Formats: sequence, structure tokens, C-alpha cells
Amino acid sequence: MAMNVQTMAPGHPEIRMTLLATPGSVVLARELVRYALVSWGFGKAAIEDATLVMSEIVTNALNVAAGDEVRVRVAIYESAPLLECWDPSPTLPEQRNASPDAESGRGLLIVAAYAKDTGVRPSANGKGKVVWALMPAHP
Repeated sequence: MAMNVQTMAPGHPEIRMTLLATPGSVVLARELVRYALVSWGFGKAAIEDATLVMSEIVTNALNVAAGDEVRVRVAIYESAPLLECWDPSPTLPEQRNASPDAESGRGLLIVAAYAKDTGVRPSANGKGKVVWALMPAHP
């Protein structure tokens, strides 16, 4: 798997990774969140919630970016974890009504249930979009 990890200068809590758009990248994105939040002193509950949310965001990105790459970012915004995933598709995520026995279709509901706020913005370079989730600030 191609991986490119970048961190900002000391004092700027942020970490980024570029991943191939393959199913194994979900695990790497979760581990990036875990690494960052442990390093920044977040507790177990905050880490578990954030890894779940990042898993859902990245899974959605992989569904529209197959064969390409995705970029994930974990940062601190107003003392809370900010999770982001860029993908090259302009297609916006849509909430679906999944049946009780469906194996997919609940990702955005899960993100909304755990995150304080969520959204989508166009990419800075004009290609694709960034889906983000601001988690609650936990001690």
C-alpha cells in the first residue's frame, strides 16, 4: 500500500496520510486516528468514537474512488478532533434508508450520531471533495 504521512510543525496538531483506494486503507485510516488521538492525550471513548467515524467516512470515499487514492487528515479544532477524508469524486454522499438486514447504507447515520458536526466541502484544488466530521471535545 502506498502511504505518505505528513505532520505539521510542532504546536500544530495535525497529521495526514495518502492511501490507495482499497479496502485495506480503512484499517490504516483508523490506526492513524488512534495514533494521533493517543499522542494528543484523548481518552479511550473519544478514540473509539473517532475511529468508528473515520472508518465510515473512508469507506464511503472508497466506494466512489476505486482505483484511485484518498487522503485523510486528523487535526484538532477548538480542542476537538476534526476528521477529514478527500476523494476525487464530485459525487456528494447521500443518506440512504437501509433495511434492518442490510450490510451497508448506515454510514452517514453513524457519522451523524457520533459527530458534533459534519459536512462536505469542495477540494481546494477543485478536484473532488472533502467530507469532514468534528467530534465532541472529550477530556
